[in-house]
Amino acid sequence: MTWPTVQKNHGISDAVLSISESVTHGTAAKIAALNQGLADDDQIIDLSIGALDTPTDPRIDRGVIEFVEKHSATIHAFAPVKGFPFLLTSVAARVARLHGIAYDPDSEIMVTPGGVKGAISVTFHTLLNPGDEVVIPVPNWPHYSDMVRLHEAIPKTVLVTAHDGLTAPDLEAALTERTKIVVLGDCINPTGKVYSTEELSALAAVVARHNVRRESRGESPLYILFDSPYEAHIVGVRATTFSAIDVPLADGSRCSMRPWTVAVTGPGKTYGMHGDRIGYLCGPPHVVDAAARAQVNLTSFASTYGQIATHIALQPDLDEVATTRAQAARSHLKTMLRELDAIRSLKISPAQGGYFLFVDFSSYADAYQKHGYDTADQFLLAEAKVATICGSHFAEGDFLRHSVRINCGRTGVLVSKAGTRIRQALARLET
Repeated sequence: MTWPTVQKNHGISDAVLSISESVTHGTAAKIAALNQGLADDDQIIDLSIGALDTPTDPRIDRGVIEFVEKHSATIHAFAPVKGFPFLLTSVAARVARLHGIAYDPDSEIMVTPGGVKGAISVTFHTLLNPGDEVVIPVPNWPHYSDMVRLHEAIPKTVLVTAHDGLTAPDLEAALTERTKIVVLGDCINPTGKVYSTEELSALAAVVARHNVRRESRGESPLYILFDSPYEAHIVGVRATTFSAIDVPLADGSRCSMRPWTVAVTGPGKTYGMHGDRIGYLCGPPHVVDAAARAQVNLTSFASTYGQIATHIALQPDLDEVATTRAQAARSHLKTMLRELDAIRSLKISPAQGGYFLFVDFSSYADAYQKHGYDTADQFLLAEAKVATICGSHFAEGDFLRHSVRINCGRTGVLVSKAGTRIRQALARLET
């Protein structure tokens, strides 16, 4: 057929046109195509996508099968917008075990389709008006800024270090009268930053000062989106979760962060349930109620199959699964770290938690650019046959183009092989 002449941009939404294509979706298929017909030693090792090789526990699959066999009508019927009541109860119990904070399953928790991204999206739908500002420390997960733009709000990125993350002075400097949300979290992607209770308390003190002033004027409060899909991958002492923090005020009273915090997570990274696409948010009742009104007009409710799988995964007898998966992933990260520590000129972020390494290859930039590679990830893909994600995707601008994020959640053998390839490629570059 002959298509009619159209105006530039074809009438596509300005908000959609303002965002770039996802760097990760479709990567696995592209690498599989490149590897087709190649011997094992010549195939590209994919350390780009942030998933673990550890398989999902079979008890979860068996539990879903048994539920389908016994309760087929429930699986195929409409589900409650906020989620099945038994899943909401399981979420509340899991959060209580992990963080020591009690949420009311009926009024303070909602299950979302689309994984944790769905929980973030519905939170943005609930809280953001056009022109609102969202403070986002970077380097960080790139979709925050894109999702903010889709809501016609303004992402305000703040460059931070992997070691310190967002500090209280950073936050104070970034806040304006238009700030509506501050994005925080744990095991930050890509740096692995994990905030301590002291660091979170310092940030909470800034939030408290601003919100006390805003509420005295009858203005909207400043909200915290606390995103922690990697919460099971925290090593060492676990900090007090942000919603459980309260800070002293000048008048001697204390101010809790709970009325202003929306915590989002899901089972994907914890239990290997990425395809189930289940997320959940925990927050104050007025936010959860409004989020449910938004969700029923967006996607109705989360997949019944995914909800059943998540309910099974969140039972206490599977807590050890989360721990074992995290320990295995951390062990593989240490394997990569041993390989790369031998290269003294590399700068590697500390990775306080999680299973990503954020590595700075800038000391080799002049050398690989002479060979036609503009970025570190291009060099590693061509010369080491290792796929990573360029650092530029985690902050606007190209100043991180010589850094890469390396997913160490693959098998130990594969991670070790990739590390050896990287060392050898850099050695060839030096000669």
